Amino acid sequence: MADVLEGVVGTLTGSNADLLDAVGSSTTETIIGMTFSNVSASSADVTIDIEIVKSGGSVTPHLLNDVSVPFGTTLVWETKVVLTTGDKIQGLCSAASSIDYTINYLKQT
Repeated sequence: MADVLEGVVGTLTGSNADLLDAVGSSTTETIIGMTFSNVSASSADVTIDIEIVKSGGSVTPHLLNDVSVPFGTTLVWETKVVLTTGDKIQGLCSAASSIDYTINYLKQT
């Protein structure tokens, strides 16, 4: 089994979108950290929703639900989350292009 540290960066939109693509076959991904930075051009507080979409889409547990990120601050998530084949992370924010994010994870194949 190979272990590789990986990361993704992006900007949340006002519509639910994939932040971390579906985990591949025979693979496990463990999120080891996420950050969400409020970079709003209007100096406004922004709320975010981050969820796990389980394989098949039947269960969608929220990791962060309607959480406020004040202007100029960064929310740091340090709780480990294990994703298995077909699982993915989706998210959105209340004001498009106002939250930059990073997700760091361990990919095991």
